[in-house]
This record gives sequence, C-alpha cells and structure tokens, in this order.
Amino acid sequence: MGELVALPKSGDVFEDVRGDDRTMRVTCHPMRGTVVVSLWVDKICRASFQLAEGDLPRLRAALDAMEFNAAPMVVQEESA
Repeated sequence: MGELVALPKSGDVFEDVRGDDRTMRVTCHPMRGTVVVSLWVDKICRASFQLAEGDLPRLRAALDAMEFNAAPMVVQEESA
C-alpha cells in the first residue's frame, strides 16, 4: 500500500461528464516537486499520475492549445 500524504491546500476537483460519482483531483505537492492527477470513483482512488513540476508548463500549453470550435466529426456506419 502506498504512503498516505495529507491533501494539500492547493488543487481542485472536477466531475466526470458521465456522472456515477467519478471525479478527477489535481493537487500540487511543492515539497515533492510534483502535481498529482488522481481518478476517483466514490471515495476510492482508481489511478494516479505524478507529473514532474518541470513538465507543468508543457501540460498547460497542451490544454491551452485545445479548441472545440470545429464542428463535431460525424461517423457513418457502412451498410451490410
């Protein structure tokens, strides 16, 4: 079992569009030089990712570059 670390004061919680009590938590751990993204269902952490502080600018740039202005792609199934 992993080491338990107190929840930091900085961070945020995002709700999954699918519902079902799924959330993503983003927390900053300056003493470790990491940002942790964790995926939760109810009160159970299902996965986590520790991002090095040095990669944070690249992640911010990737998120800032995403656009949702284009029309949605329509996929048509081939008829048999």
